[in-house]
Amino acid sequence: MDQTLLSKVLAARIKTIREDSELQVLAQLDQPTTNEPIITQYVAYTDFHNAQEKKQTASIFVFTPYMNLDTHQHPIVEYQTQLMFHFDPWQKSIHVSVLETLGAASKLAFFDYQNHGLATVALQALIGLARKNGFATIDGVVSSFDGHDDLLRISDVLQKVGFKVQTDPANPHVGEYSYGLSA
Repeated sequence: MDQTLLSKVLAARIKTIREDSELQVLAQLDQPTTNEPIITQYVAYTDFHNAQEKKQTASIFVFTPYMNLDTHQHPIVEYQTQLMFHFDPWQKSIHVSVLETLGAASKLAFFDYQNHGLATVALQALIGLARKNGFATIDGVVSSFDGHDDLLRISDVLQKVGFKVQTDPANPHVGEYSYGLSA
């Protein structure tokens, strides 16, 4: 794939995000490489605004041009990973509702974006967003909905970015995860 073209598509997407007052860029990286499976050209962005006390839900999205261009060199999808969360501005807590990466099981998937590091980017962006806005905790629930191997894989990703994951031996198919932030 033409790395210059991918950089151009990424720059155009970042420009579009910056022009939208409802969105903000959290992280971006444009280091063209052929070192698959880790994707090194991406932008992580959010629709979160700290003054959204009434809304209290937001998402972090991760977009990459990698394997995301049609025959006319336009992006096929706007993002490949979505991390949805609920936040309580009074308790200063965030609860992750969904962390989804377009994968082979998705009807929208044309390429399996799992195991490329995009969920890690989304989680790191969430931690940075939480710190910047004075949140104290992040938590969520992980399950083996798709199988025990998925539970182990997701737990591993969470632990690599610093989350504590606990499972109950009586119910090993569900786990809780948390991340404490210093005030």
